[in-house]
Amino acid sequence: MKVFALLLISLIAPSARLQTPTAEQLYSVPAWARPVLDRQDFKKAYELDAHLNPFCHRADFDGDGKPDLAVLIRERSSGKIGIAFVHRGTLTSYIVGAGKPGVRGGDDYTWMDAWIVFDKGPVPRGAGDPPILKGDALIVFKTEAASAILWWSGTGYRWYQQGD
Repeated sequence: MKVFALLLISLIAPSARLQTPTAEQLYSVPAWARPVLDRQDFKKAYELDAHLNPFCHRADFDGDGKPDLAVLIRERSSGKIGIAFVHRGTLTSYIVGAGKPGVRGGDDYTWMDAWIVFDKGPVPRGAGDPPILKGDALIVFKTEAASAILWWSGTGYRWYQQGD
């Protein structure tokens, strides 16, 4: 009975258990981004995580006309979830969450249960004045609770609260 109760709790309780991407899922990671994600310093600190579907998105996040990558990651030391943005034009990565404080969503995005690309254009008014997007953005959700837009400011990723 104890085993059944634990199994039931694990199915009901929301969590972000590590799910290593399958070989098929890894085909979604473009070849140009792999050297960035395979760097020793990156691999030592983070691992790709596929607990959400899709586990990565391609869009022009920095507004340079080239598609960039956003991929779910987990900090190895803490297990905290976040997003690695890889800009194709500079082959630079920017980490949001995954143990890094600074963006209003916190240093752990375990709460996030959905995310989609928000196309460049007008941003609906949320909490405060909407940002002017230089490129595409991500909407991160806790479904039926809150959402925010993660957008590139030219120097880093910023948080714009949409609702809760």
